[in-house]
Amino acid sequence: MSGNNSMGAAPSLLDSGEVASKVSATGLDKRISSQSLIDIMYDGFYLVFLLRNHYFSTKPHEFRQKIYEFLDKFENDARKKGFLSEDIHEAKYVYCALVDETIMTSQEAEFQALKDAWELNPLQLDLFGSQIAGNEFFERLDRLREQGEKRLPALEIYHYAMLLGFQGKYRLEAPEKIRYLISRLGDEIEHLRGNKNEFSPFWAIPDQIKHTLTSETPLWVILAVIAVLLSAIFATMWQLTNSFSDNQLSAYDHVIQENKEQAHISIFLP
Repeated sequence: MSGNNSMGAAPSLLDSGEVASKVSATGLDKRISSQSLIDIMYDGFYLVFLLRNHYFSTKPHEFRQKIYEFLDKFENDARKKGFLSEDIHEAKYVYCALVDETIMTSQEAEFQALKDAWELNPLQLDLFGSQIAGNEFFERLDRLREQGEKRLPALEIYHYAMLLGFQGKYRLEAPEKIRYLISRLGDEIEHLRGNKNEFSPFWAIPDQIKHTLTSETPLWVILAVIAVLLSAIFATMWQLTNSFSDNQLSAYDHVIQENKEQAHISIFLP
């Protein structure tokens, strides 16, 4: 893998067989013992980081083969850790979509040979028989979000891919939409991990609120409070209405005024 600027020996998937060729032994041990799919896919995500920082391959075929080897290794390691086959499949799909978009949206001239080869046969088409990840990525994500905690490992992969720059259909739309989705998904993941309270202090549905009130508070107290609130609202509105009317009518005081002179009638008898 080469850089489009003059640099020293750059970390390269093609040169060493691993993306993170200079990763410390401590970091490697930590990932091996990790229970996260993100950590197991670290080397692949690091490759995307290099691509986005203008490192590129001059040998598209060899580059593709190294990615296939990485995905096979990722799947084996994830299975050994006991991850669900469905989550592993989703992670591979996400990674292929991310690599495809990173390469095919690049505007660097040095990427052109790699880009041309990739457009003819993107990873998602080769491995999944589809090349509509721009929309499908988010459809699959929505289905995973509906399943909640049991699909947390896959949700983390989707979230990380968007943090690394995957945009799909949102690339042509307002950028705040993808930022909102990233933020919202991040909150959901933190909640599923148990690191946060519910998303909103008003999370309880109306039936739950009703049950809480009726089971812990006497009914007459609830009715009295409601009556007081309604009375206060009515009194406030009455006062505001009268004040408004007085202010509006005061502007017309000079139009109709009482005649200060008394009328006199003179009657002359014959």
